[in-house]
Amino acid sequence: MSLLETLYQRFEAKTASFLASSNWKSKIVIVAVGIMLLSFFNNYSPLRHFGDYYTAVVKEKREYFLYQTIKDRAASITYNWTYPEFTGMNNRTFRLAMPAFVKVFHIQHVSVVLYAIQLILGIVFLYMLVNFFERTIQDKSSIFYAVVGIISTYIGSSFFIDNASYGDFFGYFCLFLAIYYRNPLLIFIFISLAFWGDERAGVGSTLVLLWWWFVPQWNENKAFKIQVNLQMLAVVASWIAYGVVRKFYLIDTLGMHHTTKPGEFAEMFGGSWPVWGFKFLWVFEGWWILILLAFVFMAIAKDWLRLLAILGALMAMLVGSLTTFDSTRSGSYGIIAIFLALVFAQKHLTEKELKILLLLIAIICFLHPMATRTDGTGFFLM
Repeated sequence: MSLLETLYQRFEAKTASFLASSNWKSKIVIVAVGIMLLSFFNNYSPLRHFGDYYTAVVKEKREYFLYQTIKDRAASITYNWTYPEFTGMNNRTFRLAMPAFVKVFHIQHVSVVLYAIQLILGIVFLYMLVNFFERTIQDKSSIFYAVVGIISTYIGSSFFIDNASYGDFFGYFCLFLAIYYRNPLLIFIFISLAFWGDERAGVGSTLVLLWWWFVPQWNENKAFKIQVNLQMLAVVASWIAYGVVRKFYLIDTLGMHHTTKPGEFAEMFGGSWPVWGFKFLWVFEGWWILILLAFVFMAIAKDWLRLLAILGALMAMLVGSLTTFDSTRSGSYGIIAIFLALVFAQKHLTEKELKILLLLIAIICFLHPMATRTDGTGFFLM
C-alpha cells in the first residue's frame, strides 16, 4: 500500500467516524461553514468589505451600498432612480423581489434585516443541499465532500459573504428550489422569484427545464425522447409570465425602463473574451472535472442530443457572463449544471470512485481563490 493510499484511508476513516452519529447533517453544515471561511486564506478581498459595511451601518447609521437602492425602490417602484455609472447600482430596475419584500413588511433597517435573513437562508440552503444529495448519494462522506465543494465556490459562499446585497444568493437558491421540489406550482413560483431577483436567472432556468426533462429519463434508464411534463410546463409558464408582466405592465403601462447604455455589453465582452479561460474556470472551479467527465460519459454513450442541450444551455450562460463585469457571479447562475452532471456521472462511477472524485473537487474548490472580488495592484477581476 502506498503512502498516498494510507493517508487517504486514514482520512476517510476519520471522516466516516465523525459522521457516524444521528446529528451528522448538522455536523456537515457547521464544518462546511468553517471550511468556507478558511478557504479565503489565499484571497481575503471578499472579506475586507465587512469593514465598510460596519462603518456604514453602525457608525454612520445609513444603508450600505446596494441596500440603499433596495430601500429606494421599495419607497417608489416606478420612480426613475439613477445612480453613478459603473457602481453596480444602475441596471437594477426590474430586480423587484427584494424591494417588494421590504415594502410589504415595512422594513426600516434594510442592511441589517436583509443580511440577517440571508445568513439564515444560507444555513437552510446547506441543510437542504444535504437532503438533496442524500436522494442519490448514500455515502455520508461523499455528501460531506459535495457540500464542501459547493460552499467553497461563490455559489455557496455568497449566502455568507455578500454583504453588499448583490442578491445572487437569492437567484441561486430559487433555481435550486426549482429542482428540489417537484410540485409544478412551487417550480413556477421559485423560477418567477429568481427572475425578479436577477434577469440572469432566466438563462440559468433553461438548465432547470433540462433537469425536469432529462433526469426522469436517466432515472428510468430511458433513451432520449421529447416528453413534456408538468414541471417543464411550469418553467415555460414562468418565462411567459415574466415577459408579459415586464413588457406590457411595467414598461408599457407604468413607463419603467432599463438603464443599460447602448454598446455596454459589447464593450464588456470585448474586455472579457481575451481571458475567457479564467472567467469560465472561476465559475465552477473544481466542479469542472465532474461536468467535463459527465460530457465524456455522454459522448461515449452517444447521448448526443442531451449532451448538446446541456452544453448549449451552459455555454449560453457562460458566454453571456462575459458581457458583464462580474462574470463569476453571472456564470454561477448555471448552478444546475453541477447537479445535472452529478446525476449522470454517478451512473457510470462506483461508490468509491465517486467519493474520491468529490473529495478531489472539494480540495480544489477549497484551494481555488475566490474571484468575485479579487483586487490588488494592477489586478481586478470578477
